[in-house]
Amino acid sequence: MKKLAVAVLLIGLCMPAFAQKYASINATKANIRKCAGTKCAVKWYAWKYTPVVMLQTNADKDWVEIKDFEGFTGWVSASLLSPNGGMSAKIDLNVRKGPGTSNEVVCTVEKGYPFKYISKKGSWIEVEDDPANPKQGKCHGWVYNQNLWGFFKQ
Repeated sequence: MKKLAVAVLLIGLCMPAFAQKYASINATKANIRKCAGTKCAVKWYAWKYTPVVMLQTNADKDWVEIKDFEGFTGWVSASLLSPNGGMSAKIDLNVRKGPGTSNEVVCTVEKGYPFKYISKKGSWIEVEDDPANPKQGKCHGWVYNQNLWGFFKQ
């Protein structure tokens, strides 16, 4: 019996850790709450395409505890999550017309700004936002990949 318990323990220690599951916000603005439910206080807001790591669900699986790239956690309705990719700016950054620093800047965004993943070319990621105010126009262009955090579906 001891050998079986030791074998089970070793297998458990040698297996890879739980693979992180990613999602992105699919609502224009999502309330991230202190607990699972609409009666819980709002901790912060997440915008469309914000990538998150899913940590756990409540018993009914209609709320998901999430974490963003800065380590902030909270609960969001499962209906506001998408398996489609999203990217967040890790720093204040310039979005360029093409992949490379010699290309002109088309827009500048602040740390945490969310983007939809479009494509990849070398170390550059083509992104696009979905502004809350459409009159502002879309920010579409290229960002150096090390300045982004998130995922994309391949």
